[in-house]
Amino acid sequence: MDWTRARAILIAAFAVVNAMLAYALWGPKGDLNAGEVTARSQLVQLRARLDERGIVLPGGVSLPKTPGPMRLLRVELRLNPTNPDPAVEPFVGAVNASELRSRYDAATRETVLEPVRREERSLLDLSDRLLLRQAAEDFLRKHGLFPADVQLSGIFLREDGAMVEFVPTYGGLPVFSGYLRVYLSPRGVERVVHHWVEPVGFKEGAAKAVRPAAEALLRLAGHLETGGQVRTVVDVRLGYYSGPSVTAPAAGEVSAWETVPVWRITLDNGQVYYVNAFNGELES
Repeated sequence: MDWTRARAILIAAFAVVNAMLAYALWGPKGDLNAGEVTARSQLVQLRARLDERGIVLPGGVSLPKTPGPMRLLRVELRLNPTNPDPAVEPFVGAVNASELRSRYDAATRETVLEPVRREERSLLDLSDRLLLRQAAEDFLRKHGLFPADVQLSGIFLREDGAMVEFVPTYGGLPVFSGYLRVYLSPRGVERVVHHWVEPVGFKEGAAKAVRPAAEALLRLAGHLETGGQVRTVVDVRLGYYSGPSVTAPAAGEVSAWETVPVWRITLDNGQVYYVNAFNGELES
């Protein structure tokens, strides 16, 4: 064996490794790696940059992996969440006059349902999230209001109770443009509000690359004014979202629009933000 050559190779290899370590420790910190934020050093860097803006990313909140290229998703408004027919009229007067009262708000295109009377039962523990979800699902199923393909969007505590939100799904991802919200107090369900959409397929055209969740967090941090208060991230989720089209459909036409892939970021104060996964802009 040529020991002189072997020693030269080892010295060169150690020099390369040391150079890489030195760059990782002391190299420029201006930009995050464009790849997935999985390495401990990258997560530490991300948390430090968020902390500068008064936003905490706890260790228990994981960042979803960046998916492959995605496309716009087309949705249609449904006035009745359990009926796929877009021509169905909204609930008028009551679903069952002896059990629920209903009203339709044409401006927001929301339907509000309220129980006529409540069953006698023990007070609901608003600190028990599993119990809140079960109470909401039981109420919706009892009154035939629970669609087949739904996903729990979140359970949000309020000053006067809690709200459990369900959203439609497409390809396993939540579609945040539609929702079914159940408002609860210690007495039980107070009302149900729904603005439901039906995903009908992707828009034709080439798929686009998706920006990482870490970039969405930094973009949000750059827009937020915390006023000196520290905010904590409680959830980061990939889905589809876009507000309804401002253009009213013509008579006999279905209200439809396109939704974009978004990173939905929920903070501990209950505020929810949608960051466009294509361009990093905040969606209203």
